[in-house]
Amino acid sequence: MGSFFSLGTHAAMSTCMPGKVRETELESLYIESRRVLIDSAQALLSCRSRAEDVVQDAFLKLWESGDRHAIEDPLRYLFRMVRNLAIDRLRRLLLEGRYSAGEDMLDELPAPQSDTEQRAICQLEWQRLQHALGELPERTRTVFAMSQLQGYSQREVASHLNASPTLVHFLLRDALSHCRACLEAEAA
Repeated sequence: MGSFFSLGTHAAMSTCMPGKVRETELESLYIESRRVLIDSAQALLSCRSRAEDVVQDAFLKLWESGDRHAIEDPLRYLFRMVRNLAIDRLRRLLLEGRYSAGEDMLDELPAPQSDTEQRAICQLEWQRLQHALGELPERTRTVFAMSQLQGYSQREVASHLNASPTLVHFLLRDALSHCRACLEAEAA
């Protein structure tokens, strides 16, 4: 940032504009310093168009408050404004970046459905699941119902059925595979 103040523009502008800044002087300052101001903002933001936006915002703020404030060194003041606005913009971009990472995944989500439509879909899927379970042997259905619908652990199911936990695991795996295959086949 120090290299920008070594420019001849700064020295010339700071001596000719003590006190309140007039609109024509402010316009001249903006026209003569715009490129240098954009370069300084771009150094922080790494984006030319964002830097241009920041410089324009800073100039507009200075323009709106130009007659109300006594500015001893308008160029230095404008540089400071540009730097502060660029830092604010960078912070906001970083914050938005944290929260927008998941936005790409929003396209993959299914479209929202009405409650009535959702209930109808759930009821249809429940009927398909019941049909698939009806195709299984009684013992496998019991393992599925106790484990998946009633919330018992596989050990508790094994104890209830006087079976080994390994057998319950295999029966549950078979039930889940069968139900998944039936639901996928009907959905396709």
